[in-house]
Amino acid sequence: MGVVDERHEGCDGCGRTVALNELTTVSMPDGDTLACCPQCEPHARTAADKLAELDTNRDECDGCQSEFKTASLDDVVLTDGTVLTLCRSCLREVPGRNRGDRAAANSGDAETAEIARRKDLCSQCHEWVDDELYRVTLLDGRTEELCPFCKESAENDGIVTDVKMRRAEAREILDVEPSASPREIRRAFLTQIKHAHPDRRSGSREAFKLVKEAYDQLS
Repeated sequence: MGVVDERHEGCDGCGRTVALNELTTVSMPDGDTLACCPQCEPHARTAADKLAELDTNRDECDGCQSEFKTASLDDVVLTDGTVLTLCRSCLREVPGRNRGDRAAANSGDAETAEIARRKDLCSQCHEWVDDELYRVTLLDGRTEELCPFCKESAENDGIVTDVKMRRAEAREILDVEPSASPREIRRAFLTQIKHAHPDRRSGSREAFKLVKEAYDQLS
């Protein structure tokens, strides 16, 4: 936060110079504080609330039934199509996950190896695919998990009302790796949301909306 003179400072949100008495300090869950003008304060508080939700959201492991932070749990698809949400310890007990695809294939369980590698099942064509599925809302209100081919077909038929951003797209927007930790995702979000703010030359309402949607998807 750069000091312009004794009575003015720069807003950490939009970067504009405003009077000191117009700035409001917003605390983030990770300990950082932002000095915001009246226009940026609501956006900063929304970001702080979302970060706090990420830290407090907890779910139960389907294996050991213990409670963990949602960010530390992983989804895995079994050979029969069942989807389980597991902690790291229980995840190691799933066939084909600990030893890898080659070990599973060597043991004669080719199906387990294939399912471990191809984890996404299209709800339309019921095929296992490598690509991340699209979460699509249809005209009748149903939500489907579709492969790229079925998603394109549904759009051509005019029955799609909404397509949720995929995690791969969200990572590209926030510029984070697939292995990024929740803390790294938070930092990337705070950086990108500043640049995307509509009051900045580099930002716009659409960019601001995309960054928020990307963070919602990854968190």
